[in-house]
Amino acid sequence: MLLRGGNPEASLHQREDAQERGRTALKKVWQDSYDESCILELHARVDMDGLVREYADAVLERASKVVKKTRVPQALDRGDIEKQLRIWKERSYDVSAIEANLDAEPSVLTASVLAMREAVKKADTASEVLAGLDVSGFESRAAILREKLRDPVRHPDIDAEVELLREATESMRRVESRRKLERSRERDFKERTKKVLELVMKQRRDAKSEARVPSSEEVEKALEEPAPPRDAATNLALAFTFEGFTVGESNRFAHTAAIAVAKQPAKAYNPLLITSGPGLGKTHLLHAIGNYIASHVDRAKVLYLTCEAFGTGLSEAREKGALGAFRERVRGVDCLLIDDIQFLSGMPEVHEELFHAFNELHGAEKQIVLASDRPPKAIANLDDRLISRFESGLVAGIEPPELATRVAILERRSREAKVTIEPDVVKLIAGLVENNVRELGGALNRVVAFSSMMGRPITEDLARQVLTEPAFEAPPIPTPAVVERVEPAVLQGLTPGRSYLIEEERPSEAFRRFAAFLGGGGGGLVITRTNPKRVRETYGLPAERILWLTDREGSGEDRIAPALERIVYEIEDFMSKQPRGAVLIDGIEYLVSNNSFDAVLKFVRRLLDAISESQYALIISLGSGTVKEQELKVLEREMEVIRIS
Repeated sequence: MLLRGGNPEASLHQREDAQERGRTALKKVWQDSYDESCILELHARVDMDGLVREYADAVLERASKVVKKTRVPQALDRGDIEKQLRIWKERSYDVSAIEANLDAEPSVLTASVLAMREAVKKADTASEVLAGLDVSGFESRAAILREKLRDPVRHPDIDAEVELLREATESMRRVESRRKLERSRERDFKERTKKVLELVMKQRRDAKSEARVPSSEEVEKALEEPAPPRDAATNLALAFTFEGFTVGESNRFAHTAAIAVAKQPAKAYNPLLITSGPGLGKTHLLHAIGNYIASHVDRAKVLYLTCEAFGTGLSEAREKGALGAFRERVRGVDCLLIDDIQFLSGMPEVHEELFHAFNELHGAEKQIVLASDRPPKAIANLDDRLISRFESGLVAGIEPPELATRVAILERRSREAKVTIEPDVVKLIAGLVENNVRELGGALNRVVAFSSMMGRPITEDLARQVLTEPAFEAPPIPTPAVVERVEPAVLQGLTPGRSYLIEEERPSEAFRRFAAFLGGGGGGLVITRTNPKRVRETYGLPAERILWLTDREGSGEDRIAPALERIVYEIEDFMSKQPRGAVLIDGIEYLVSNNSFDAVLKFVRRLLDAISESQYALIISLGSGTVKEQELKVLEREMEVIRIS
């Protein structure tokens, strides 16, 4: 179903060989959506006009609208218009469209001035947002937007373009932060090997065992997963197949898209771009697509390259005068797979070559598959032509695996390693390692290696000992200091841009701090499990809006169901209307019980990102014992903690 502005524009429905389009399809889609096994997937910022042209017979008939009489605005005074024009010129706005109408009918001139007035209001807001952005790496895009802001009438969607740039800069910062942490973990591998060895030696000393202590090389070999063999012609890792990929809610869409591309190259989605953080499976899917096409399509030529290998190959070909051979290798394939395209930001000399290779392959109906740790618009200094081409197909994201998927991955890994691990132990490991699939495999390797070297069975105690040894953990994200409460009067105030987890039996201190913060000005939003009427009477909150967090319907008080996306929308919408304020959430445990902890954690992290870039403070009140101990520790790592004793 294609939606424009929230309204159905066109609809298609297919079940086996039967296909419907238009209103009949819409009815069947609606019926299917009630099926418990139905999966709903949302795709943002697609080429709606192109899809409508392609599926013209699926377009829905629009209901006829009642035409309302519009009031003709009163003609503006000529002197006022000329004065306004001077002001706009001084502010560098392009007023040529109005000047062209100076001798036109008064109604036409007035209409153009009023249109400019509305456009300038929108442009002023967009200018403020743009001025507050760190556009390092996006200087050219920012310069284009500044130029467009001078002529807001001709660019009515300028605010949306500025918002896209803001999202791109924030996405780049988040990605760089994740990559920095990932590099830190990789550098720490040798240290972890050393700690395993020390742990083995300590255990044997305590047990007064005379058994031989393994060397550091033996420990490293036991911990490190060997690199999978590669096919010389295609550069594909033969072990990475669809059969070896564990599917869960976090990666189902990307997996489905990958299979569609593999089974119908250059017909399903071309190009296909898979995005995710490090270690979540995008490279596996690239290889799986290539391996499937190579083995199922007769005489298919497939080539897998990293972005770095593409750049290195291009540079060497230029030095050796072998550019023709390089182009034949890259452009003469049926399927080209390029990994880690985010590194194009540091390879401006590669952009032109990749642009022409893309055009030639796409024009010849050859499949192109790409992978990146960020969306194309978040890749700094990437050629706009490449951005438009990379986004012209389908962009499929992979999220960190939820608990069920992590358990399934560990079960598969243990079967492949021919190691028997009890379900409770598997679940424990899955609960301790949440970041990515690569770390999950590393954790399993450490547990298995320690068990083998010590001759001990794999139990929950052993897994906990190996994976929670303080000196053995990967470098954590710095944990905020915990403020222990003695008396309310000694508590320090809240700071804009920060998020606080207040641990207390009842949300009394959270409400008091919230009220004190708003005393300095700003807007307040409360989402609470307590009846809003009681909250107002008890705490006298200056909050502009209090939402009752409940799935019960009723009248009298504003209510909001425990639907995470809906809550995020309410918060972001509220924050967009005022420059400063505070948001208080009381009822995290209720959200967990209605969703899952993994989903709530993603929800919280999304709010933290938004708060950190604002003049808002976030307060989350949490009662002791309302979530599991491990879940509480995860939340404490994300926010500044205040414990009320």
